[in-house]
Parts: sequence; C-alpha cells; structure tokens
Amino acid sequence: MHRLVTIRFSHYNEKARWALDRFRVAYRESPWMPLFHMLGVVAATRGRGEARADRASSRFSTPVLVADDGTVLRDSAAIVRWVSDRYAPPGEELYPTAEVGELETRLHDDLGPHTRRCAYVYGLEDVGLVRELARRNVPRLQATLFIALRPMIGRLLTKGLDLTPESTRRSLATIHRVLDEIEPRIAGRRFLVGDRFTAADLAFACMLAPTLLPSPNEGYGGYLPPLERVAPAAATLAREVRERPAGRFALRLFAEERGERQVPAFPPL
Repeated sequence: MHRLVTIRFSHYNEKARWALDRFRVAYRESPWMPLFHMLGVVAATRGRGEARADRASSRFSTPVLVADDGTVLRDSAAIVRWVSDRYAPPGEELYPTAEVGELETRLHDDLGPHTRRCAYVYGLEDVGLVRELARRNVPRLQATLFIALRPMIGRLLTKGLDLTPESTRRSLATIHRVLDEIEPRIAGRRFLVGDRFTAADLAFACMLAPTLLPSPNEGYGGYLPPLERVAPAAATLAREVRERPAGRFALRLFAEERGERQVPAFPPL
C-alpha cells in the first residue's frame, strides 16, 4: 500500500490526499505536526527521491508519497500528477492541458504561502487552539510532545515562515489580489479551465482553505478549527473570503468534488 507522510491539516497536503481519494487509491497516512514532520519525512524516504527547496517549501516538506513500488514523490504537484497519470480513467485526467499545470503552479506559489502565513499568525499564540489541532490531527504521544514544546516550536516557525505583522499585511493584500484576478475568470463558469474538474480547481480550493477553514463536513480531509474557535481576526478573514465569489467557488468544489470526509479520531489527551 502507498504511504503518505503529511502535516494533516496542511493545505498542500490536502492536495495530495484529495487526488488519491478522488480515484479511490488505497494509502496509509502518516500524520505529523509542524517541525516533527521532518522526522517522518526522513524515516519514510531514507534519502530517496529528489528533495529541493522552493518558494513555498523546504527539502523536508510534506506531503511525501512513498508508493508501493518504491517510488518516492516529494511535492504535492508531483503527487497529483503521478496519481492522475496512473489512476485517472480516460477523460478524467487532472491535467488535460498545459494551462492547467501553469495555473496550478501559480496558485501554489502566489496563494498558498500567504494563506498559510495568515493561518499560523492567527493560530500559534492560542495555546488551547494548538492543543486542539494537535489532539485532532496526530496520535496522542506526538500531540503531547508538540504541546509541551510549543513555545520553542512557535519561535522556530515564526522565524522560518516570517510571521511578522508587516509580512501578514502583505500576505492579506496578496490573497485579495489573487482573488480579484480569479473572480472574473470564474464568472458564470463551474471550473477554472474548460468544462470539467482539473488540478487547477483542486489546487485553488486547497490553497484557499486556510482562510476558508472548511470542516470535514464541508469536504476538508484534515481538522481545521471552526470559525467560532479561532481568533477574531481569523474569523473575520474567513467570513470575508467565504462571502466572495472565489470563496463560494472553492467551497462548492469541496462540496461537489470532494464530499464529506472522515478524519481519524485519536484518544483525547
């Protein structure tokens, strides 16, 4: 069986999980919390597969797919394309045109890092929220260790992801700029490219997810906190994005193309 190493609540990891689930590919998920995930990546890959940093990730980023034939894929877009090439029935491929891949890359680079930054900025200081995210997304021992080390991990993430007030303001402006550019494209249309679901739609919904905060009932494959549980700034942003045409478009994609999810439960702390 394939093995997928993830930060379960991460929107980049949801891309890979969604592609696997869409074509009913059997896999076992190995979920980790941020920074701890590097242990999972090293243990799973043992140096296999090409790993390189880019604008959105490091050499130890997730998702990582270790396929049943030993193939190691260490990038969400590479995993989605591999799944499509290997498992998609004719006419359901996720990359029917070059335009799809180009738009997916743009969303990965121009939207994903900024929605992630906002999510971490608004979430790291809430000890109760961090505890809930850990408890709901990873096994008990890992969650306990993460919570105990939260102050140190928070400092490392703040530095590594540039979580400052100024960078957050820039990210918020970038998110709304990208949505301003996307919305004319989706006016009167059901999909971003052509007349059916592609990797561009999958990428857009996932990259916007940290600002939408979709629940498993709405189609998200990990646990994200509900609006009433997050900081006021995060809840305000989520409501703003959900009310925009682009936000409604993404939520419809989760509902119609992903469907209600079951997130594995772990014993309470």
